Amino acid sequence: MQASERPWQTLVGVGIVLALIPLAFRMEPARFAPFLEGSTWRFLALGLLLTLEASAIAILASIPLALFFALARLSGPLWLRYPVIALVEGIRALPLLGLMFYLFLRLSALGRQLGMEALTRPDAAVIAALWLYTGAVNGEALRAAILSLPRGQWEAARSLGLTYGQAMRLVILPQAFRRALPPLVAQFATLVKDTSLGAIIGFIELYRRGVILFQGERNPMETLYVVSVIYFLVNYTLGRLAGTLERRLGLHRG
Repeated sequence: MQASERPWQTLVGVGIVLALIPLAFRMEPARFAPFLEGSTWRFLALGLLLTLEASAIAILASIPLALFFALARLSGPLWLRYPVIALVEGIRALPLLGLMFYLFLRLSALGRQLGMEALTRPDAAVIAALWLYTGAVNGEALRAAILSLPRGQWEAARSLGLTYGQAMRLVILPQAFRRALPPLVAQFATLVKDTSLGAIIGFIELYRRGVILFQGERNPMETLYVVSVIYFLVNYTLGRLAGTLERRLGLHRG
C-alpha cells in the first residue's frame, strides 16, 4: 500500500510547490489574464502538438535504427561493428544542440539544391537530430536488454534447431523489446523536453511559443511558469506510464 501511495504523494508535493512558486517569485495575478483567453491556449496547444509530434516521429523512427545499431555491435562483422561503435559513441558524445545546428545547415543546403522545401524547414533538422540521437541511446538500451537475457534462452533456441537469425527474431528480440519498453517510454519524455532546443533554429514548438507570448504580453515569469507546468504534466504522465509498464511487465526492481 505504501508503494502505491508514493506517486500520489509525489504529485501532491509537487502540486504544493507549484502553487507556492508564484508567491515566492511575487508573480502578479493580473499578468495571468492572457491565460483566461481561449486564443492563448489554442496558441500554446498548437506548440504542444508540434512538440509531441516531433517527439513521436523521432522515437518511432529511431526503433529500426536502434535495432540496427544494437545488432551491428553485438554480432556484426568487424568492418561494420567498429564504424557503428564509433558512430554511436560519437553521436552520444555530441551536444544535441550542435547536432541540430549541423543538420539544419546541411539539410537546408541540400533542400535548396534538390528543390525540396520540406528539408529547409527547422522541424526537419529537429526531427533528424532527435532521430539520430535517440537511435544511438535506444540502441544501447536494446543491446543491454539483449545481453541481460539468460544464456539459457539462446541454448534453448539453438537446441530447437533454430538458426542464429531465427533465434534472434523469434526468441531473443521479443523478450529484449519487452525489457526495453519502459526505457523507450522514458526516452520519449526526454525528447519532449529536448524539442525546446529547436527554438534556437526557428522551430516554433511549445517553449518558443511561450517566448513569443510573453514578448507580446510582457509577462515572462507568468508565461514561463505556465509553460513549465505543461511540460511537467506531460512528462509526469509519461513517467507514470513507464513505471506502470515496468511493473506490469514484471521488471520492477523496487
